[in-house]
Amino acid sequence: MARQAFSAVPFSEIYASKDQRTEMASAIQAYWQDFDNRLPRLAPNELEWLTRELDTTDMARLNRAAQTREFSLWELANLVDQCTSAATGLVSAISTPSKQSTEMFHWSKVANCYHQSNGSIFRHLRDAGLDPIGDASDGHTLDSLLLTRILLVILPSSMADTMGWELNRD
Repeated sequence: MARQAFSAVPFSEIYASKDQRTEMASAIQAYWQDFDNRLPRLAPNELEWLTRELDTTDMARLNRAAQTREFSLWELANLVDQCTSAATGLVSAISTPSKQSTEMFHWSKVANCYHQSNGSIFRHLRDAGLDPIGDASDGHTLDSLLLTRILLVILPSSMADTMGWELNRD
């Protein structure tokens, strides 16, 4: 699915049209939703235990809790939930005329997912004893490339369209 996001805007492009951004946003949303659907969640008793362990000022106890499988699953679930929500908000912003002026804001939230996930998601998968899920197995390279595309092409294109600017599209 990450490959679908890349194919929406060819690498030679310096401007992404609304249709291209919509295609990329939909692919990103599908990626995070698929990841979310396949990610195991903590059982209620595991979540209760972890919450108790984290609810302390004892740094040794916090450090021990942060080294557990449960903590890694909890961190992954939080990250994936945030990114799924960000991608859903982005698709809604692009497709809803009254929200289109907020598209840049939503792209920045999605960009943060790729900045945040660059390394931490793979570390938490490993620490939880999980193999990389779906396109996550492609590693850091795709995250870095997608983040770069969002920051250098997608966000400026969205800004130009929102502000009514003409970009040199050569």
